[in-house]
Amino acid sequence: MRITSQMVRATEVVGKAGGWFGVSACVLIMLLVTANVVSRFLWESIPGTLEITQALMVVLTAMLLAYTQARRGHVSVEFVVDRLPARVQKALGLLTLLLALGFIVLLVWQGWNMGWDGWVVKDHSSSPPYVPYYPAKLVFAIGVSLFCFQLIVDTWREIANFLTKEKSDAASIK
Repeated sequence: MRITSQMVRATEVVGKAGGWFGVSACVLIMLLVTANVVSRFLWESIPGTLEITQALMVVLTAMLLAYTQARRGHVSVEFVVDRLPARVQKALGLLTLLLALGFIVLLVWQGWNMGWDGWVVKDHSSSPPYVPYYPAKLVFAIGVSLFCFQLIVDTWREIANFLTKEKSDAASIK
């Protein structure tokens, strides 16, 4: 159980760091868009604002996935599930985590492929000021990797909770 608690602690620390990185990207987006709007009235718009904002949106979204998962902040529809027995609810929760984990593993794999390919060709925008896209692609891969790790920790925790409850239920029946 010691390894599990260390994994949970590491996931929390890295998730919070990713969260702050995502929030910083949000602040940069707000400042850049505001500066661009103001500059339109004074002289002309800031070149590359759209491309930089798009790249920062990827950073914002990807880096906040793990943080949101750790706080159970993702959208869940519980209208039907709340009416089911507690045991079935736990089983469905575990199934949902496993399905999400399977999808995110594919996203991690393709995210790193996309990030590496972008790095190799130094992917950038097609118009001046030639904003590089590959750093955002690499940050996306990092963000979904953190999300995947958080899902692994949550799945491990749910399995342990499911099995512990099952053993205690079996002991109380005897």
